[in-house]
Amino acid sequence: MSEPLAALITIANTKGGCAKSTTTVILAGEYAAQGYTVHIIDADPKKRVLKWGQAGVKPTSITVSEANGNTIRAEIEKARSSVDIVLIDVEGTANAALTLAAAYADAVIVPATISPPDTEDGMATVKLIKDISDAARRVIPHGFLWSIVPPAIRSREMANCEAQVEAANIPVLGRVYQRTAFSSLFSFMTTLDELPPSEVSGIDKAKGDAIRLTEAIDKLVNPTGTTTVEVAA
Repeated sequence: MSEPLAALITIANTKGGCAKSTTTVILAGEYAAQGYTVHIIDADPKKRVLKWGQAGVKPTSITVSEANGNTIRAEIEKARSSVDIVLIDVEGTANAALTLAAAYADAVIVPATISPPDTEDGMATVKLIKDISDAARRVIPHGFLWSIVPPAIRSREMANCEAQVEAANIPVLGRVYQRTAFSSLFSFMTTLDELPPSEVSGIDKAKGDAIRLTEAIDKLVNPTGTTTVEVAA
């Protein structure tokens, strides 16, 4: 019997600056803390996550490689046979890498700040995912993730953005709040669990956000309550 393939989660939005890389690192750290082996494929030319993977201190259960539109399929196939979870961070454009990453995905997470530009591009990304789903003749679970959310502010503009997404029947996985601990992931080049509490505030609250996010992804992929990830023996 062949070994089970890794769960594949793509983090995508055709707009840049919406916290795709931060979301990827948050998920990698939390899945590693839960005992899974994780491989990140950085398909963004800025290579922010690749640089994060090459520096600092992090669990040995997290590995990182790079890819582009020409190599991403081979990277996916290689990674899925060797780890429990594969995360793909794609460039903020509708390109070949995004299309392939979505086509292979067990779930696509669409991070977006609660702003009109991010909401518009996030909804366009969802349309692209649905088009890929139709072409592949399978359902690709997907959902919005409101990112970098100010903890104490909810403006009329933010409410309008949320209403647009709700009216479009797009699932929302929750919120990742604007926290020092999240911005420190790249300052210290590590995971939430490895951040020094004496130097970084709000780690516990950030950890709670990360746990809720993995739980929401689990429900998105498996609404009946079965396990998202099967760890190879």
